[in-house]
Amino acid sequence: MTDRSSHAPPTVEPPAIDIRQHVLLAPMTTLGVGGPARYFVAARTAEECIKALGWAAAKALPVFVLGGGSNVVVCDDGFPGLTLRVDVPGITVEPAGAEVRVAVGAGEDWDRFVARTVAEGWAGVECLSGIPGRVGATPIQNVGAYGQDVAQTLEAVEAIDRSARRTVRIPASECDFAYRTSRFKRDPDRFLVTRVWFRLRPGGEAALRYDGLREAVGEARASLAGVRDAVLRTRRAKGMVLDPADPDTRSDGSFFLNPVLSGVELEDLLRRLSPGEDLPRFPAPGGVKVPAAWLIERAGFSKGERWQGAGISSKHALALVNVDGATAADIRELAMRIRNRVRDRFGIALEPEPRFVAMAGLG
Repeated sequence: MTDRSSHAPPTVEPPAIDIRQHVLLAPMTTLGVGGPARYFVAARTAEECIKALGWAAAKALPVFVLGGGSNVVVCDDGFPGLTLRVDVPGITVEPAGAEVRVAVGAGEDWDRFVARTVAEGWAGVECLSGIPGRVGATPIQNVGAYGQDVAQTLEAVEAIDRSARRTVRIPASECDFAYRTSRFKRDPDRFLVTRVWFRLRPGGEAALRYDGLREAVGEARASLAGVRDAVLRTRRAKGMVLDPADPDTRSDGSFFLNPVLSGVELEDLLRRLSPGEDLPRFPAPGGVKVPAAWLIERAGFSKGERWQGAGISSKHALALVNVDGATAADIRELAMRIRNRVRDRFGIALEPEPRFVAMAGLG
């Protein structure tokens, strides 16, 4: 009888994961609110993510996937299940005709990645400078600013199908991108993003689609570095670039989405305006975009206004900030007051951009 044991394939042990208990989540968020995670794991590979998901499933625990913490409001009581922070690193580059294909781990810092693309002379994401968070969150929100969004350069997303606990590659055409949303945001419990592929243009022209940015740059054909500098200056003036010395940056950035109105909704809004009020508006897919900050200020809120430990940024009415030891409940209450007053005054229910974790949203 032949002994086949020596010919059997070696057993591959699953990656070890370090699951900790009662880890405070507030320091892992830009807003700085939230209680502890009952269980917490930081995963550096897709395989570690899959093992963590399996561990949670075996214990019937809910899972909260955390990236850079720049778009969440975590409950003051914390999260009762497993918080899985995606720390997958790495950037690889390969030629793709006249472009370059860049694969970026979901755990990479977004702005550091943008800075590298500018330094390398790769056009495509320069207007997205200064946005906090990690690369893995960008396709979820279809992150965008100043006339540019990731859907314009994203080629594919590597993600874990959480129901099957296997890795899949999803091309951009199947991501269902729209204004600040995607299939990942619409179905948040289906996929966990682990890597993103972008196609960028070496030597390409900088994007100057946004009038305000064009004025800030002051050039018809600006360099990528010039656009990045202009974007960072503009964002800093609004408190939208993380800075420990600036309390206005203890925020989730823009808290509300700019509403996109149909023709009927726009006419209703125009009828509600006071005589002489001039409504700023811009063409957008599906209708007309109206600045949420304009609605908030016209509804009677002021920059720098406070509610308990929360407040409105002194630089931008669209950002809610942790002024002085705010709780998640403080942030939610202030957001509710803003939303209700804007709805009463203009008939528009503002939609929050951050995700509320283990707590009720705005309804």
